[in-house]
Amino acid sequence: MEQSKELITQIQKLHVSAKQKVQRLNAELEEAIQDKLFWEKYLKYLNEEWPLHMLDLIEKEAFRLKKLRERNHPAIPLIEESFHMAKEDATRIFRRYPSLLEDACRDAGLCLDSSSRHPRYSMKQGFFNLEIDEGKRIAKISDYEGRLVELPADINAVIERVKQEHDRIFCRKFDGEKFLKQLRNQYKAIIKKDGLTDSESVPIRQITRRMGKNIKGFRSDEFLIDLSRLAEKGPYEIDNKKLDLQQTKDTNQGMLLHGAEKRGYIGYILFKEVHS
Repeated sequence: MEQSKELITQIQKLHVSAKQKVQRLNAELEEAIQDKLFWEKYLKYLNEEWPLHMLDLIEKEAFRLKKLRERNHPAIPLIEESFHMAKEDATRIFRRYPSLLEDACRDAGLCLDSSSRHPRYSMKQGFFNLEIDEGKRIAKISDYEGRLVELPADINAVIERVKQEHDRIFCRKFDGEKFLKQLRNQYKAIIKKDGLTDSESVPIRQITRRMGKNIKGFRSDEFLIDLSRLAEKGPYEIDNKKLDLQQTKDTNQGMLLHGAEKRGYIGYILFKEVHS
């Protein structure tokens, strides 16, 4: 029995030692992974010639670079040199930002709205907004439905992201009948749950909240553009009912249709009986 207790004690020590080794190796692995990600980003920003991304990375990774300095890592002098070059490049970029941005938009097939003035720009008749914060060296991209992304304000990176968002929203195939049917089904589900009659109005945001919960990958800005297309071209009738979009003065709860901004914010939808 005494021998068994001694064996258990020895095995417990071995287990603790093995556990500690695993924890140490996991920590080393995680550090190695983070090092790898750092160097990947650093290389990408060098290749893309994105000095503002470079400055952002170096500032965010100050602790990692401090550890490299303590180890006299041979890359430190090169990193410090590229840091100073990036600061000089950033100054040159902001000095000519409006003209550089306009040229980059033209090359990408995008067009700034005529109302654009540095540091606030818009595209697609105001649907996209781009704000440049020179102090923080960041660009804020948003659309009618809110903030999309913030990123260092390197012009090519900003245009690349705007183009991605533009294509995501505007370059999708639109099936009016399918969208109207989807809208009708959401409407019927809500009036059934809330005990309403068919033809009573339902808040548009109640529709989008339900779709957000039940449809994988749902994005309200894509819904907004589809609703804008439906309002412009139809179809409007389904199940002997006709879609009706009603306005609201509540800009937080309403949706501003693209291309029909003068119409005001749409706050409610309903389906009216079609009389033959």
